[in-house]
Amino acid sequence: MSQQGETFFTSIGCMDGRSECTVAKWGRKKFDVKFADTITEAGLVGLLSKSNTDRYLLESLKKKIFISIEKHHSKQVVVSGHQDCAGNPVEDEKHRQDTLKAAAIIKSFVPTNIEIIPVFVKRDLKQGWMVEKL
Repeated sequence: MSQQGETFFTSIGCMDGRSECTVAKWGRKKFDVKFADTITEAGLVGLLSKSNTDRYLLESLKKKIFISIEKHHSKQVVVSGHQDCAGNPVEDEKHRQDTLKAAAIIKSFVPTNIEIIPVFVKRDLKQGWMVEKL
């Protein structure tokens, strides 16, 4: 359980540290919270976007999301895909579509007061890795 003053958002995406670090930094600033609860799996949005999503994966994901919402009082869930993904090696536009589909699946089972934000993490030659809201 979180202590008073400990604030969270939930980050769901690939295990790739380039993406997760970028999303965590972005989310802490955007939502004015201290911590990111991270739920990761290699190529997660690709796995979720398949028509035959693994039931165990989905149930595990639900359990973790509800811990973040109920125990850490997270009010935002960021669902991220990213460029150069080893676990979901598809073109960027397909990866963006996978991210939107994964966000829709997650939105279907979380309370309506929880904001679901799909994002795509991309490399910018000048700024490095950055978040693009979808």
